[in-house]
Parts: sequence; C-alpha cells; structure tokens
Amino acid sequence: MSSESTPKKFDAILVAGEGESSYKVYNQHKAFLKIEGKCIINYVLETLQQADSIKDIYVVGSKDSLTKTLVESGIDFKNPKPIYIVEQHANLFENIWNTFLVSIGAKETELNLVESKYKEKAVLIVPCDSPLIAPYEVDYFIQKCDVNNYDQILGLASDEILKPFYPKDGKPGIEMDCLHLKDKKYRINNLHMVKPLKILNRKYIRKMYQYRYQRNIKNVVIFGLSLIGKDHPGNLKFYIGLQLALFFSKLNLPSLAELFRKWTPQREFEKCISKVLGTRFIGLETPLPGAVLDIDNDKDYEAMKARFKEWEKYIASLNPHLTAAKGNPVLTEAELSVK
Repeated sequence: MSSESTPKKFDAILVAGEGESSYKVYNQHKAFLKIEGKCIINYVLETLQQADSIKDIYVVGSKDSLTKTLVESGIDFKNPKPIYIVEQHANLFENIWNTFLVSIGAKETELNLVESKYKEKAVLIVPCDSPLIAPYEVDYFIQKCDVNNYDQILGLASDEILKPFYPKDGKPGIEMDCLHLKDKKYRINNLHMVKPLKILNRKYIRKMYQYRYQRNIKNVVIFGLSLIGKDHPGNLKFYIGLQLALFFSKLNLPSLAELFRKWTPQREFEKCISKVLGTRFIGLETPLPGAVLDIDNDKDYEAMKARFKEWEKYIASLNPHLTAAKGNPVLTEAELSVK
C-alpha cells in the first residue's frame, strides 16, 4: 500500500444470515461454530477491522444472536472500525440489498438508478465462514478492483494455489469444486466488490439465489433455461460447458472435462454475465487463498479445526512483511507469488 497516497476505503457487508437456504454444519449456523475457542465470524470481523481499505462494517443476520455472540466475545463495535448489526431478511440477495440501503440511509422506494448520488457507491461483500481470511488479502483485492470501469468484480483463486489445503499424508483437507474455464480452473474466492445500483437486472440475481443449490439435474436445467437461455440463448453453451466440465471432473474423466472447458473462455463468459445482469462484470484473480477456504459441511469444519494453525501459518508466510502485531504491508506481485 503506497505511503504517498491514501487508499480509498469501502464499506463491507458481512453476510451471516440464517435463512432457509443457508448451509448448516452440525445443524448449527456456521458463523457461530468455534475454532480454537473463537467463533468463526469473529475471525472475519477482526480481519475487516484490521484491513486498511475498509471503512464501516455492516453485519447482516439474526440481530439478537449476532449481538449476543459478539458482545460475549468482547468485539469492540466502535474501534478500530464501526460495526453495525442489520436484521436479516428472507434470503441472501435481500440481505445484501437491504443492508446496502441501510448503509446509505435510504429506502428502496426512495432510490432512482439514474439520479441517485449513490449510483457509483461500491461495497465489499464478505462471507461469515472463511476464518483464514487475512487483512492484507482484503487490502490486496480492493487495491486491484477497477471500480472505475467495472460495477461487479468477483474474486477468483486458481486451483493451483489451493493444493496445499487438499487432503494429504493422511491429514484431512478441503477440496472444492472449481469453475472449469478455458483459460484456467478457478474457485470463487468469496470476495465480491459490487455497485448495487449499477446492476440493472437485479431480478435475475433473485432468481439465481432461488436455484443456488443445484443438487439435481432439474435445478440445473431450470436455472440455465430461465436465467441464461431465456434472453440470451446463444450463451447457453457457456453454462452447459461449465456443468459438463464439472460433471466429468467429478467422475475423474479429465479428458472429457478438458474438452468441455474449451466451451467457456473467461472473457466471453464475463461478457455473458454482464449482458444478463445489465452491468459491467469481471473476474479478478488473486494470489492469496484465505478467503477461498470457507466451510460448507461437517467434513470441511473438521478439517479446518484439525489444520487451522498449520494453514494459518502457511498463509501468513505468503506475505513476508506480516508481523505478529500488525500485517498491512506494501504488496507486490513478486512478494505474493505462491510457493
């Protein structure tokens, strides 16, 4: 981070809702699971409080549960960054949208996409279940976000940087599904910079969350036809290519997975998403893995508990300027190269 100029700061929305579609681990909300005696959400909050690029922090979820947990854990709601608790709504989309409205002090009926003074306001969306996320990772991502030319920036991590976290040598690990794009295989890294008022087709985002858990072929087909194929049928090939590449990868048929990867060039896919959502969308590859390592099930939670200290130390080693007291370094590509 340059000492010659003050970096722009962004509000962060930390999503911790407990809606019907949210994943549970051991029948418990993931935010309140404990690792090394600390709730997962506390790790994420502390990271956001330490990140130089973050201004105010809005946590959306069950207000009573969140307030009780954070007060009991000694979280300071005022320093070093203000923390505001926002009551949850029906689903993830509504949680983000309504929390954004809270952050600008507006109601939906008051907003006009064309005239609003908040049209260019971008916020960072962060999940509650990535305990290894680091302050310098947040700062790096925000520094690289081109908010002048894009309205939605989705963090991506190459599958190569995730290999140290796979099961190995009899140790448990976390191995996640990837986006099989023609250029490279990526995992969504859970950091998302967005200008909510610059997404014209927000109705499609609502539909996306309706089918976000695509665990059967029916949901896969419905999602593709209703969202991507309805208005832009020519773009269905991208969606079909992604699904088939993932399917054959799970069957351990790499040659077929490689074949269907070619259907989805990254830039063409980004243009497809931009058209569907009526915005300017791009993916941003980052070299740091902490935000990627979320907890989706009981097995992932057990792996995270078993190897937390080991992984925490490894992630810290990726930034040579990190110290025990504070780690908000000047970041360069060479320094962040993954071993």
